[in-house]
Amino acid sequence: MPGKQLYRRHMIYVIRMVAIMLVTVLFSTLLNQFGIGKENILMLLILGVLLVAYVTNGYPYGICASVIGLMSFNFLFTEPIRTFSISNQNDVILLIFFLLTALISSNLTVRFQKQVKVARENEQLARQLTLEQERIQFAMEKEQMRSGLLRSISHDLRTPLTGIAGASRLIAESGQSLDRDSIVSLASDISDQADWLIQLVENILNMTKIDSGNLTVEKSPEAVEDVISNAVAHVRGRIQRRTVEVEVQDSVFMVPMDGKLIVQVLINLVDNAIKNTKEDGRIAIRVSEAEGMVWFSVEDDGCGIDESIISRLFEEFVTFRPVSQDTGKGIGLGLAICRAIVTAHGGTITGSNREEGGARFCFGLPEQGSDV
Repeated sequence: MPGKQLYRRHMIYVIRMVAIMLVTVLFSTLLNQFGIGKENILMLLILGVLLVAYVTNGYPYGICASVIGLMSFNFLFTEPIRTFSISNQNDVILLIFFLLTALISSNLTVRFQKQVKVARENEQLARQLTLEQERIQFAMEKEQMRSGLLRSISHDLRTPLTGIAGASRLIAESGQSLDRDSIVSLASDISDQADWLIQLVENILNMTKIDSGNLTVEKSPEAVEDVISNAVAHVRGRIQRRTVEVEVQDSVFMVPMDGKLIVQVLINLVDNAIKNTKEDGRIAIRVSEAEGMVWFSVEDDGCGIDESIISRLFEEFVTFRPVSQDTGKGIGLGLAICRAIVTAHGGTITGSNREEGGARFCFGLPEQGSDV
């Protein structure tokens, strides 16, 4: 099979060589009839040799084309015409120079082709090496991210579970000696920690749905104040002494949305504000209407957004603190989930720092939405 392919390739090169030289000789004959000098005809024949060397592979075709050009010039354009005899010494010198020039030119062309081929192979090899390096780097980063994610999830799970286990053990072992207020306080702590766990699991499940393309949005008219109230109720145990202000424009009442998903967006944004404000901080939730969109904003007076991550704020596993640290909560999924949910609603979401300090997250939903 390789022998047949080699033979076929050589036949193609021979056909190309014969065709190019035939066209060159015919065109030279035509130019000669218009009085074009021999020197110009030789240049045309050299051009034919160069074309042969360019479209074929190897020195033999260039040499054969040079010989064909030499014989054709001798037969058609030197005295006596249509013989291989040469009566003029100047024609002999022209033919010698033609042969040397044609051979050198075809040689250089073939070398140039080989250098180009080697350069292309080197470029392809370099591209493959680059892709392999990128693949290895991506695999390493993925492994590091996986380790950091597992570390963060284990920490986020361990913290509320430790609180739940400690409070429930205290009630079980010392319940008879505790007063009612202490028991209620411990039960409230258990409830808050359980809510924290539910939110963490909800975020992980939502991200799994987003990555698999199974996130579905079922829109229906929802009361904006009810959605905000549900979100605040879910994080009330973590608000502590912080002040939460809610301001809804009078013209905004019912908005088409998937209420459960938008509640999750608000929970993530408010929870994010809680993590980055002091215990006596202020959080504001505002809703307004503009240009056919209903805009929700969550503002705080906390530490703001680090400029190093503001451009990739809504990517997965991006947090205000390094994910490998045991300080702070969150595995960097909340904002990515917010963006996915808002985008699925046909809206947009942004995050920025406030001039007076703190952060502002704002997302808009279309006032008239169709089911997705």
